[in-house]
Amino acid sequence: MNKQELIKFEEKIAQLFDDGRLPYSIHFAGGNENQLIEIFKDIKSGDYVFSTHRSHYHYLLHGGRPERLEELILNGKSMFVFDRNANFYSSSIVCATPSIAAGVAWALKKKGSLQRVWCFIGDGAEDEGHLVEAARYVDGWDLPCTFIIEDNDRSVSATKLERWGKYEPLFFKCVQRYGYTPTYPHGGSGSGAWIDFKNKPVLETCFKEAEYHLEAVPTEMGYKQAVEHSMNMLSKKEEIIFVGYNVRHSSADGTLVNISEEQRLETPLAENLMAGLAIGMSLEGFLPVLYFERHDFIFNALDALVNQVSKMKTISQGQFKIPIIIRAVVGGVYPFYAGATHTSDYTDIFRELFTFPVFEPTSAGGVLAAYNFALEYNGPVLVSERRELY
Repeated sequence: MNKQELIKFEEKIAQLFDDGRLPYSIHFAGGNENQLIEIFKDIKSGDYVFSTHRSHYHYLLHGGRPERLEELILNGKSMFVFDRNANFYSSSIVCATPSIAAGVAWALKKKGSLQRVWCFIGDGAEDEGHLVEAARYVDGWDLPCTFIIEDNDRSVSATKLERWGKYEPLFFKCVQRYGYTPTYPHGGSGSGAWIDFKNKPVLETCFKEAEYHLEAVPTEMGYKQAVEHSMNMLSKKEEIIFVGYNVRHSSADGTLVNISEEQRLETPLAENLMAGLAIGMSLEGFLPVLYFERHDFIFNALDALVNQVSKMKTISQGQFKIPIIIRAVVGGVYPFYAGATHTSDYTDIFRELFTFPVFEPTSAGGVLAAYNFALEYNGPVLVSERRELY
């Protein structure tokens, strides 16, 4: 699309909004047409494009049909534009996508693909540590990913100086930036009129998956032996990759000791980055086993696990599925006690937070059953292990 076609599309949607036909939150693009047209000259068909709540121009320039985009917007999906066929992924959560983009880039490099990843973010995303983690990881491993900061010097309404007192831009070679003056305010059309919406919004619910009651597999193994056996079983699948910190150097409490280091990705101590990497890998056909050695540590990853993994099936209208096996270990008191921040059991909270299956095996046979299920299930699964039973 050319500049005038982009502007005309947004003006049409803005008029629908002002006419009261769109009772949904909408963030219009505008003022950056020239910059984006130039950037998209380097973005090829098949490349991944990660976008934000302000995604209209990105989608149209990546080959999205205006008719499809308008239909999505009319159905309340302005902030949730997904297209699996075009490798187009958006998120309305600020800075949710950089770690996922890094995971896709890791997978593409691992496979020897010529595809690239392009991740668009606003300058408000610089306020989040998630961007620094992802950019540092992409730079460190020379991954085919570019982060593009669309800098309108506005986080909702506040400037960078208002937010930080002084401003120093990020200096990673994988981060690019362009500045622009936006045509529209943060949200809405900017008409200033009180809008009487003519129809009610269609509300969206992220339903929980069905509860599964697994029958324990008969076995003479002990609990930890069953965990190790399950990991060895999983490793026989080429698409399995074990992700987390201490998956190499302590072999996840010795449960991965017989598995090739090629299948074990030691990550930085950055739980949300770990989770995002796993999400991205899953989009390229890998089946990550994401390892959290304590329940207490998983809270640092809840942005990725709750807002992306748990809700993706709903918000992407089923286009993106995220098969991930999450190992979350309850810290025990033996052989030593590590204190209240390392021994919590949050299994019941996870069941409330997540829409996907959460299992809590208390026997060796239960461990075998849970991981057999997780391997065959085409979606995320969490297995809560108990260290005290090791």
